[in-house]
Amino acid sequence: MKKYIIAAIVLLFCCAVSAGPVHAADVWTKIKDSNGIKSYARSVPGTDLKEYIAVTTIDARMEVIGEVLRDVPEFIHWIPDCAAARIEKKYDRNTFILHLILNPIVIEKRDIILKDEAVYDYENGNARINFFCTDEVIIPVEKKRTRVTVMNGLYKMEYLGRNKTKFIYKLRVDPAGDIPKIIAYSVMKNYPSDTLKELKKMVMNRKYADAARGSEEEREINSRAVNEATVKKIFSNNMMKVVENKSALTSILADENEGIKKIALSGGAYEVVEKAAKDVYFKYVDKIVADKKAAENLKNNKKIINEIIDLVTTTCEANQTTIDSIVARYIR
Repeated sequence: MKKYIIAAIVLLFCCAVSAGPVHAADVWTKIKDSNGIKSYARSVPGTDLKEYIAVTTIDARMEVIGEVLRDVPEFIHWIPDCAAARIEKKYDRNTFILHLILNPIVIEKRDIILKDEAVYDYENGNARINFFCTDEVIIPVEKKRTRVTVMNGLYKMEYLGRNKTKFIYKLRVDPAGDIPKIIAYSVMKNYPSDTLKELKKMVMNRKYADAARGSEEEREINSRAVNEATVKKIFSNNMMKVVENKSALTSILADENEGIKKIALSGGAYEVVEKAAKDVYFKYVDKIVADKKAAENLKNNKKIINEIIDLVTTTCEANQTTIDSIVARYIR
């Protein structure tokens, strides 16, 4: 009975919130920005479902984070409301089916059968771990437990430097069950940001660094971290995502050989990457700001520099901000 009283209170609160502004179905709305994690939500066109995305930076190597994502029994320590997790079928180290049991505090218990497929794209400095519901493994549903059958999403890692990784978590789910979706989503909307908050703690466990040492992922990433051509490709792609004047940036990057060489010589040290990014930003400002005095002021403004570095390291599909829009804000 207590559970349903709480549910009723949550429903009243959610209804009050939902009476606010209505956003276009395909427009992401920021719902949280704390602990270095930005999260967004949007409606899924043509359905009554919600989709969420959260992004942060993690001070760890991509291959170390990858080891955390493979350690399924330990999901209980970083996935919200996860009471149990185990691999039911394994195809290879990057492809497996897992069974999750969730015990939320308001809505009824749930379980999910998911297939995980990880693909590493070393040349472009990223890895995608797609997950989705599957019936490849049959597990009976226990009494007083709701089976979630519509869920898909991804974890995406993007290389920022040898010891810094952008991490994106995207989730689309039909929570299922008898409780109205508005209540279920009031619980689930925090899952992506809460997940990333705990994941950032998990990667600090030394056992994952030990597990990653000598792995195929470590060897592949190390070889590209010192290769100037690959370094330039990844660095350029990261910068290109956050500018409007692509041709101006392309001309700058074409001559950015010294910074790229320093990154490769450092083995991908993030501090060197960030220094090169700042140098490119200064040159870009000179290209897009006609007033030379204003341009110099922008290049000496630590606040805007930090804002742009944050943009480069945490941009995702939900964020439409660019270096150009930030600059425009400062020179009005």
